[in-house]
Order: sequence, then C-alpha cells, then structure tokens
Amino acid sequence: MFLCAHHKALRLSILARRVCSVSQPLTRQRPAILAVDFDETLTKHCTLASVVAVAQQKHHDRRSDFQWCTDEYMKDVSAYEVKWQATVRDQSSQTAWSQDLLNGYLEGVLPIERASLERLSTHKILAGVSRKEFQIGGSSVELCPGAAACINRVLNDPRWRVWVVSINWSEDFIRGALEAAGVHVASSAFSIHCNNPVFAADTGLSTGKIGPSVVGAKDKVDLLIRAKNYTQQEHGGVPLLVYAGDSLTDLPALILADIGLLFGNSRGVVEWCQRLGIDFGKPRGVEKSRILYKLTSWDTAEHLLQDHIGSDSSPHA
Repeated sequence: MFLCAHHKALRLSILARRVCSVSQPLTRQRPAILAVDFDETLTKHCTLASVVAVAQQKHHDRRSDFQWCTDEYMKDVSAYEVKWQATVRDQSSQTAWSQDLLNGYLEGVLPIERASLERLSTHKILAGVSRKEFQIGGSSVELCPGAAACINRVLNDPRWRVWVVSINWSEDFIRGALEAAGVHVASSAFSIHCNNPVFAADTGLSTGKIGPSVVGAKDKVDLLIRAKNYTQQEHGGVPLLVYAGDSLTDLPALILADIGLLFGNSRGVVEWCQRLGIDFGKPRGVEKSRILYKLTSWDTAEHLLQDHIGSDSSPHA
C-alpha cells in the first residue's frame, strides 16, 4: 500500500529524528561527510554517453567504435548474469543472503568494468578533448530537483565535507554539470573522485587513455573509509558518514554509512536489501547506529539531514 507524499514525508521526518537518538550524539563540533554518487543519483539520467558525445562532436568517426565497446560490455554483463543465476538459485531457500555473497558478486563484475575501460582507452574514444570542453559538455546535464540545493545546504555548514564518488569517466564533466546547476564546486570542502582521462602535457588534450580510479563497489567503499579517516585526523572527532547512491555498485557503501540514502527504483538493490535483512528506515547494527532510507527526492534527503546541518553557520572559504 503506497502512502501519499505528504504522509511519507511525515513518516520519514519521524524516522530521521529517531536516528538521532540511536546513533552517536551529534554535537556542533562533530564533523560529517556527505559522499554521493553522480549518475542517476544526482542526475536525472546516466551521463556516460554524454561524456563520449563531447569527443564525438570533434571526431565523428568514433561512433561505431563506441557502439562496439558498448555491445561488448553488454555481452560480458549478460554472460556474467547467466553464470550467477545458479549461485542465486542455491541461495533462494535461505531467508537471508550474506554480505559475503554480495561482495563476491560485485568482485566478479570488476574484471568486466576494467575490460570496458581498457576498450575505451585502446580505441581512444575520449581522445582529443580539452578539460574545458569536457566541462562545457557537462553543463547541459540535468540534475534531480533539489539536489544542488541540498548539497549547498550541507556545504554551508563548516563541519561538513562533500565527496562526489563516481564511476563516471570525467571529473571535469561532473564539475561542469554541478557548477551549471549552482553547486558551490569551488568550496574547499567539495571534491570529486572518479575515473579520469589522461591529458597530454604539451597539448592539454586527452590522450584517449582513461585512468581507472573508481571502477567498482570496493573502490567506493575504500574512498569512504579514506574520507572518514582523513576527516577524523583533520578534526579530531569521528565523523558522521552519509552516503547517497542508486545502484548495486553503491550498496556496500550505503550499508557502511551511518545514514544511507538509496535513490531510484532498482529492483535488484531492493531485493538484495530484503535478502540481507535490511529494513528501510529502521536502525540496525549491534549499536543500532546505522540506518538506510529509500528516497524518491532530494527534498526529502535534505529534510532527513536537517537535524545534522547547522542553521547558523557560514560557507566554507
């Protein structure tokens, strides 16, 4: 039975306040991190084809090469899914799946993702483009309503840091998209972590090679741990960790976070959560200190976080 939007907002508001009572008490000095996926979490649609389109505008002959790379990737994914069906069936009689099973599945995806990046690099799909051109290309991307406002609200609290953690192929493209939407990307508290083209020192143009920095789920988890350790060393307190994502690649990070914000309608993610025994909106863990919400809007996300964001703070320099 679906609740109307108003009733859902009220229910989430109550749950948001409950998390304050079950997690570590938050003082005005406690640091916090909002780590967020980019494609289909901050944006309305996946933007990888748009990143490629920036290069294709200058080099029309690469379109067939990119289509081949895409087709090969989909073949690999389909073959892997078939291989895993037997494993999933073996687990179907169990009331809950283990996180080891999830990690095993995602580790098996890594070679596919690496092979895809290698194909793109070999065929120089992103070659011959400047950083500025990638940034301009990103400026036409549509963000989800309320996403920019929520990030800026967080950045206006000096205790918070915002890390964009994405498997996208261009930091400049992401920066261009967010800057065009009004996000304070120049803030010292804001950073982007993703795969990135390699640029030639003499021409300033991309060589075609893509540096694989964030290939899969484990890379995202490692970045969250790195962000948490860095923030703790910088501020001397254990930070509140919030992660927002939409896909199965995001799920381990969502589980790790103190507050997880799951966007979208991925049946696969919802099924894994159910099998792992995760109830949306209910505190979990030994100390009941973690909680995962399923959201449909960034306005609701900002509402959930409002108890953790100072209202009288100044923006970062």
